[in-house]
Amino acid sequence: DGVVCREMPLDVPTIGTVVVLEATAQSQEDLVDMALALEDEESLGLLEAADPYGAVLWPAAWAVARYILSEQKVSLDDINILELGTGTGLVSIALALGGAKHVLATDYEPLALKLTAYAAETFHPTVVEALETKVLDMCDHDDKLPQVDLVVASDIMYEPRTGIAMAHRAVEALRQGSRVIVGDSPGRPGRPAFLKALKELGVEGAEFVDTIGRTCTGPRHDLICGEGSTSVSETPKDLSVAIMDLNPQHLTK
Repeated sequence: DGVVCREMPLDVPTIGTVVVLEATAQSQEDLVDMALALEDEESLGLLEAADPYGAVLWPAAWAVARYILSEQKVSLDDINILELGTGTGLVSIALALGGAKHVLATDYEPLALKLTAYAAETFHPTVVEALETKVLDMCDHDDKLPQVDLVVASDIMYEPRTGIAMAHRAVEALRQGSRVIVGDSPGRPGRPAFLKALKELGVEGAEFVDTIGRTCTGPRHDLICGEGSTSVSETPKDLSVAIMDLNPQHLTK
């Protein structure tokens, strides 16, 4: 589709190397230009939702995959998983490799789903039967979540609007009996809105707990990752990433 990508191999505990794709520096430049033009309602071909963020990796994806696969030793056998805002697909592919019965990777930007599907088919063909992709706008509450055992999301609270939307989606999933795991890297502006909305929606005792994450490497466009961001470094470094692990017992109303 005209987006030039580079292969990004990452070592994920218990399952080994997971390879995903992310846009090169020039492709990031092109995607940002397209996003800006789309906001001005010009006709574009590669982006449909004016969101280039999902074309690159973010630290919370690795942290969420690690948390589920190793720290908490969640048994993935015979469970169905939904990922919101899958981006490059690291979490979904890792959980499929970890043995999940079915993983539905969703995003409101079709480009992200193409990156996820291509990486799975090319580098991890054994997960293709277990991994499905689908367009789903987290902020469109008319588009209901499927009933699953586990809902996951990582680094999707890049603005207050998505933080509020994540809170509503978390409560929707909890009311269906799902467990919800959310990862968030430092400095995301949507986190305060997420926490406020959770409380207003009747979730008590919900707290983020710091866990080990890892910075991402490689070029980042300034409008995708601002100057001074702790998410990116020249070589991978440990980074504190916040994880919230919710179950239906957190609901009070």
